[in-house]
Amino acid sequence: MQTLSKTDKTTPLTVGLIPARWSSTRFEGKPLALINGIPMIQRVYELASSCINLDTVVVLTDDERISDYCSKNEMRCIVVEDDVRSGTDRCAKALELLDGDVFVNIQGDEPLINPDAVDKLIDEHKNGVSNAYVHVNNTDKLLDKNVVKVITDINSNAIYYSRLAIPYQQKEETPFKQQLGLYVFDRYMLEYFPRLIVGENEKAESVEMLRYIENGFNVHMVEVEDEGLSVDTIEDLKRVEEFLNNVH
Repeated sequence: MQTLSKTDKTTPLTVGLIPARWSSTRFEGKPLALINGIPMIQRVYELASSCINLDTVVVLTDDERISDYCSKNEMRCIVVEDDVRSGTDRCAKALELLDGDVFVNIQGDEPLINPDAVDKLIDEHKNGVSNAYVHVNNTDKLLDKNVVKVITDINSNAIYYSRLAIPYQQKEETPFKQQLGLYVFDRYMLEYFPRLIVGENEKAESVEMLRYIENGFNVHMVEVEDEGLSVDTIEDLKRVEEFLNNVH
C-alpha cells in the first residue's frame, strides 16, 4: 500500500466538516428539511458540536439558502461553490480556507449521528484515513442499494465497498458491515484526495472511499455504535421522525 509523509504535531487541531448540498436528484433542499420542526442541518451541527474530540465544526455548502440559515443561527459555514464530485472533494476544497491538522467528514444527511461514534473514530484513527462502520443484521438494509456495505481484511482495512450485498450470505440473517458516511483524515491525505485518479469502481459504486483503495492506500475501518439512519428520500425522513418519536 502507498504511504505519504506527514508532519507530526503533539496537539492537533481537529475540525468537523459537514458537507451540505442543496441539489439532489432524490430530495432537493434536504439540509433544510424539517425533522419534527428542526432543519436537518441544525440537528447534525448540534450533535457534532457536542463531540469531545472536535475543536470546531463547519458546514460546507454550495447554496446561499443554507449559508443564510447557518449565519442566522450562529452555525459556522463556508461556501464552496466549485462543482465537485463528492463530499470529500468538497472538504478538500475547503482546506484552502481552513486551519487544522485532522478533519472529520460528517454527513449532513445523518441527523441521528452518535457523537460517541465520532469521538471513537477520532480516538482510533490511523494510517491517514479512517472510516466508521456498524454491524447490521437486517435483510432490508442488506438489499438496499442506498446502504453501502464494506468488507475488511484481518488488519481492519477496507478491501471493498459495494451497494450490493457483500460478502455473499451463505446463511440468512448473517451480520454484515454497513459503512457510515463518517470519515477522519489527516490534512495531508485529505489534500491529496482530489489529485487521485477516479477509478472504475468508484464510478460504478459511487462510493468515494474507493478512490483511496483503487490508488493503493489503506482505509482503516473502525466499528462504532450508531443507528446508521441517513436521509436520502422523503420516506427516509419520515422514518427518522418515527424513530425520534418512539425514543421520546
